[in-house]
Amino acid sequence: MNKTRPEVLITAGNTREKIDSVRWWSNIFTGQTGLEIAMAVGELANVTLLTGNAEHLRALQAKRAETGISAEYFESHADLMQRIAGHLAKKTFDAVFMTAAVSDYAPDGAYSIVSRESTGDSNREVWVVQKAQKAKISSAHEALAVVGKPTVKIIDQFRTAWNYQGLLFKFKLEVGLDEAELIAVAQASRRHSQADVIVANTLEMVHGPHPSALIIDEHRVQRVPRSELAGALRDQLAQRLSISP
Repeated sequence: MNKTRPEVLITAGNTREKIDSVRWWSNIFTGQTGLEIAMAVGELANVTLLTGNAEHLRALQAKRAETGISAEYFESHADLMQRIAGHLAKKTFDAVFMTAAVSDYAPDGAYSIVSRESTGDSNREVWVVQKAQKAKISSAHEALAVVGKPTVKIIDQFRTAWNYQGLLFKFKLEVGLDEAELIAVAQASRRHSQADVIVANTLEMVHGPHPSALIIDEHRVQRVPRSELAGALRDQLAQRLSISP
């Protein structure tokens, strides 16, 4: 492998947070976008892909000589965070694509709901609960609540805790926003994380008749079809690093 090529770190897929020894919560995303970006960027850079999709991992390991992509598997938020920190400590990356769909909450105990009472406020109830956490939570409870505690925003660690200085590509999904609202939210999110570029879309854009995404930086907004996203990001990377695509 050509060591003079740029080094790029890409995360893809979802995290899975354990509720008990046999159950977890997660999200609907598979890591396909991150895989496509890895394949496209691999044409001009050395790619390290951290994926939560075991099938993608096996396929890439079988084709390592062909693709040149170094792939690793992660499961939970903590696992992904530890792997990113480890790679950043060992190698200088020219760019990071943080496409992984990371859980915003981690389970912090399961409780059987004994009673629920209205307070007269439609947004507030008083619950009486009993601890139900077990290695395997019983299915006998009439109603069960799982408490979630916030996780650390991994994307925000790059410029702060990890002192990462390279290009940072952030990804953001919203629901129910129109395009103007999405752009405003995405720009604020990009600035907050000190990302160079943010790729933003809504669930409606993902599942609509013409899937697309917005590529947003400090100066412009570019709408691209979903099928062209990986290539467009590869070209952006090439332009920003002044290399031939």
